[in-house]
Amino acid sequence: MTDITDGLPLQLTKVPGPRGLPLVGVAFDFIRDPLRYMERMLRQYGRIYRVSLGQTSLVLLHDADLVEKVLRLDFASYGMSRQQEALLGPLLGHSMPVVTDHAYWEQLHSMMLPMFSPKMLQGYLVQTVAAVQEEVDHLAELQHDGKTVEMYDFVRAGVFGALMRTLFVRGLEHSEIPQLLDWFSRTDTYINALVLSGGSSLVKLLPKVRDGARCLKRIDERVYRLIAERKAHRVDEPEDMLDVLLAAVKKDGSPLSDVELRDNVVALLFGGQETTPTIATWAFGLLAANPDKRRIMLDEIDRVLQGRVPTWADLAKLEYTEMVLDEALRLYPPFLFIGREALVDTSLEGYEISKGTSLGFVAWTVHRDPRLWPDPERFEPERHSKEQKRSRAKCAFLSFGHGQRRCVGERVGRMEGLLMLSMISQRFLLDHANGKLPEPRVQMAIKPAGGMHMRITPRVPQQ
Repeated sequence: MTDITDGLPLQLTKVPGPRGLPLVGVAFDFIRDPLRYMERMLRQYGRIYRVSLGQTSLVLLHDADLVEKVLRLDFASYGMSRQQEALLGPLLGHSMPVVTDHAYWEQLHSMMLPMFSPKMLQGYLVQTVAAVQEEVDHLAELQHDGKTVEMYDFVRAGVFGALMRTLFVRGLEHSEIPQLLDWFSRTDTYINALVLSGGSSLVKLLPKVRDGARCLKRIDERVYRLIAERKAHRVDEPEDMLDVLLAAVKKDGSPLSDVELRDNVVALLFGGQETTPTIATWAFGLLAANPDKRRIMLDEIDRVLQGRVPTWADLAKLEYTEMVLDEALRLYPPFLFIGREALVDTSLEGYEISKGTSLGFVAWTVHRDPRLWPDPERFEPERHSKEQKRSRAKCAFLSFGHGQRRCVGERVGRMEGLLMLSMISQRFLLDHANGKLPEPRVQMAIKPAGGMHMRITPRVPQQ
C-alpha cells in the first residue's frame, strides 16, 4: 500500500506497538492502569501506536491533528467502531451513542432531537433544581452532624434523582434510586473489563464480572417492565424523554421496538449517571485544591444568583463556572477513548491503516499535550474563555466528541453540572478531608480512586 504526498508515492509502514503475550496481548497491563500504560507507550512509540487486547487490536491516537483528520478532514474514510459497538453491546445495544449503521443513527438522532428542545430543556431545569435542592438540604444535615461527604456517590445520587424526574416522570419511585445505582455500579465492572480486555472470555470468569452481568439483567428487567407500563398508559403530550421515544416513528412509519426502546433508555440512564457526576466531582475536588480559582467562581455565583436558585436565564451568565466545568473535563475527560473504524484502506502519518482497523482517540493525553495546553497539569479555567476557544486546535478538546456524532446530551450534562456547582457552592465550601486530590482510576469513566472525601463548611453568599 502506498500513500501520495505532493505527487510522489510514499511507502507505508505498519503501526508500531508493544508485542504483548500470546492470546491476551497487553490486556493485563492495560487493565491494571490504562492511563499510565498509555502515557508510557506514548513516550516509547509516539503519538500513534497499536495495542493488542485479547483477540483484538486497537490503534490509539494521542494527537489533536490526527484526530481532526479522522473526525473532520477525512471523515468519509472512517465510521463508528464495530468493535466498540460489540464490546459495549451488552449494556448499550445498538443505541444512538454506539450504533454503526449511519442511516439508522440518523433516524434515532431525529427522534431524540425533540428531547433537547428549549421547551424540554427548561422543563428539565425545573426538575433538576428541585432534585439538587434536596441534595443541598441533605448536605446541610451531614454538616450539622459533623460528617464528611464522599462527593462522587453524593453527586451521583443527586444527578440520578434529577434524571429520574426528566427521563422517567412516571413509573419509577424515588426509593428505587439506591438499588438502580448499585446495579449500574456493579454493571460497570463487567463492561469495563470487556472494554479494557478487548472482549476476552477470560475476564468473564472473574466473580465481580459475573456479578456485573447479573446486575445488568436486573436493570433490563426493570426497564422492560417500565416500558410495558408506560405503553399501557400513554399521554397525549410528551412529559419526559421516554414519552418522546414512545411517540417516535421510523421512516417506514413503525414505532421503536421494545428492544430499541430498551437500548436507548439504558444509554440515556448510563450516560446521565456516569458522566455528569464524574465531571462535577472532579470540579469540586479541583476547586478545593485551588482556592484562588474557587474564590473567582464563588464571586460570580454570588453576583449572578444573589442568593436565589438559578433560572434558565442565569445559566448563560455563569461563564466562569462553566469554564471550571470545562477545565475539569479537560483534566479528567469522561471516557478513556472515543472509538472509530477505518471504512477503507487509508493511512495516518505514513502508517498503514487497513480497512476494518479500530482506532481510539485518547482525550487523556490530547488534553495534556503541552503544545496545546501550556503547563497542562495546572488547573486553569481561564483556558476556556471565548477568546481561547476560538484560537485553539479544533480537536484539542474531546470530552463531548467532535463533528456529527458529538454527544447529543451535552447541553443537559452542562446544565446539570452548572446547577450542581452553583447551588452547592452557594451554601457550602468543600475541602479535601485528607488534604489532597485523589488519584484517577478507570471504571468506565475516569473516577477518583477511593472516592472524593470532603469536609463541609457552611458559607453565606456575598451580596
